[in-house]
Amino acid sequence: ESPDEQEAIAFLRGAMYERMKHFDQAEAEFRAVLKLNPNSASALNYLGYMLADRNVRLNEAFDMIRKAVDQEPTNSAFLDSLGWVYFRLNKLEEAEDSLRRSLQQFGNRDATVYDHLGDVYLSRNKLKDAMKEWERSIKEWQAAAPSETDPTEIAKIQKKMEKARVRLAQEHVSAKRDQ
Repeated sequence: ESPDEQEAIAFLRGAMYERMKHFDQAEAEFRAVLKLNPNSASALNYLGYMLADRNVRLNEAFDMIRKAVDQEPTNSAFLDSLGWVYFRLNKLEEAEDSLRRSLQQFGNRDATVYDHLGDVYLSRNKLKDAMKEWERSIKEWQAAAPSETDPTEIAKIQKKMEKARVRLAQEHVSAKRDQ
């Protein structure tokens, strides 16, 4: 096997392990890719996102994703990852900016980016904006091909929307009471 083939196989194995939620094995595979090719933007992004998504080793995740974005500044998936790691680092303005740039690159059609943006707005206490983004996310999930649809993700987003609705109602009631 050529180094390119070894890299491709390790990458695919890493992605497979990640989907199976075998994160340690996935990380080992992505690190094998990076050993063969330290500048593999895809492996840097995938591993960085995986760490950020699990909320671990965020500075390392940020450095990896930043390196990937530096190589491909208009890659919408990389911009989403950057927004997500900024969110995890509680840099909410930077997160919102990266996610908006990602949506521009995606042509405003990515369910995951809308979900991430909703989480950023929730953290900024912009409940109505968060709900709007989550509604867009669900709409995109529903518009996707059945093989691309993730019922678990949709259920998670619907649960976030329900909690936000309850919070909005409670705020409305207490605002009326305070008048």
